[in-house]
Amino acid sequence: MNRFYPKSFLRLILIGFGLALLPLVFALGNAAINVQRLAEQSERAVREAAVATRASREMTETLTGMERALRQYLVLRERSLLDDYRRLRGEFVQAAQEYARLPLDETSRAGLQGMLEQERGLLDRLGEGAAVSPEELLAIARQAQTVLSTSSHLIDVEVEHLRTTALDARSTLMWQLFAAIPVTLGIALWFRAIISSQLKQFDRAIRTIGRADYTDGVTVTGPQDLAYLGRRLDWLRRRLAELEEQKNRFLRHVSHDLKTPLTAIREGAQLLGEGVPGPLSEQQKTIIDIIDQNSRRLQQLIEELINYQQAGFAAGSIDPQPVALDVVCTQVLRTHRLVAAARAIRFERKLAPVLVEGDADKLRVVVDNLITNAIKFSPREGVIHVGLTTREGRAVLDVIDDGPGVAAEERERVFEPFFRGTRARRGTVKGSGLGLAIAKEYVLAHRGKIEIVEGGKGGHFRVVLPLNWEKKG
Repeated sequence: MNRFYPKSFLRLILIGFGLALLPLVFALGNAAINVQRLAEQSERAVREAAVATRASREMTETLTGMERALRQYLVLRERSLLDDYRRLRGEFVQAAQEYARLPLDETSRAGLQGMLEQERGLLDRLGEGAAVSPEELLAIARQAQTVLSTSSHLIDVEVEHLRTTALDARSTLMWQLFAAIPVTLGIALWFRAIISSQLKQFDRAIRTIGRADYTDGVTVTGPQDLAYLGRRLDWLRRRLAELEEQKNRFLRHVSHDLKTPLTAIREGAQLLGEGVPGPLSEQQKTIIDIIDQNSRRLQQLIEELINYQQAGFAAGSIDPQPVALDVVCTQVLRTHRLVAAARAIRFERKLAPVLVEGDADKLRVVVDNLITNAIKFSPREGVIHVGLTTREGRAVLDVIDDGPGVAAEERERVFEPFFRGTRARRGTVKGSGLGLAIAKEYVLAHRGKIEIVEGGKGGHFRVVLPLNWEKKG
């Protein structure tokens, strides 16, 4: 599936962080809006409470002053007292109008309006000189007290509304937070999977190249910089494949070119040893024996090189046939019986009848190299355990010796060509370091695996082979 990727891997990471933070930013922004709304509502409630309190106090005080001025005017009939009444009446009307701007209910607003109309009628009758009693103003004052008593109720309503709004805002914020956390985690895990898939492509490519498998090309999809690195890895794969081919060609040529002069050296040494040119002294015979032994050793090394080259192409040359692996193990142990007896090494075998599909000759080389390696590292009078069984539809071959084992830092390299361990028994002739490498190539050619089993005192090599080997088309 084609995906849209940004130009760089860093930009992909930044986009991931941005999308992961987006729900949290939305929740925080909504919380800020709710806090601002609560702050405005609180300010309005405090302001309305202050206005209601001040207007109530002014209306009460002015009504008291108006009552006193009206009583004095009715007794003394002085014009100045009527002016005082009118002045106080103006302050009362102003306070009432300011109070009317508050969010009153319909009943309170109608009562306030009726009170102002009654007071206006009282003032008109005073101006006309009609009879007016202070009790009428007291009735207006009582009506004013009734209206003003609603101010406390107004404050309670505002406080309750503020509390409800705060609870709603908190509930909304909590739900948004609970929703933002899984969404953020989901986005983060999604981008983690995307980034992990990008890195896994490199991991697979590096592992494939590390196994010296140069057949499949390296293709990396993703941002441009990662795709560029993928192309560079593919270039490295092609380059390594070329170098591997050059190395194999060099080894083939060198191996075959060395065999011709080596054959001449061996034949010459044999002729000298047989006394064809003339009789030899004992010292000369000793020198001829040394030449013959080292030429044989050199021929063995050359043959191992050739075998290793052949092992690299083993998968294409295998013609799978039913092979009794227990019989192969028995035959190999029999061929090593004299070499093991010379050092008093015993074989303890536990071989179950196992039939696998494969190449008998190549499987014999695998077992032979493992037994040879075990004998090489075993101490005198040691015991080599050879076990063969089936497990989960696979043949399992274990070769265990009483030697020093494989050092932990060498376990990754022990199957590399030309590698020789540092724990070899003293006095043994050093090998070429190709035996285990050849065994690994043949095992991989049979779709199996060879490994070192950790634990125990000596070396423990295990070969796992499928019972039914299917050749690739």
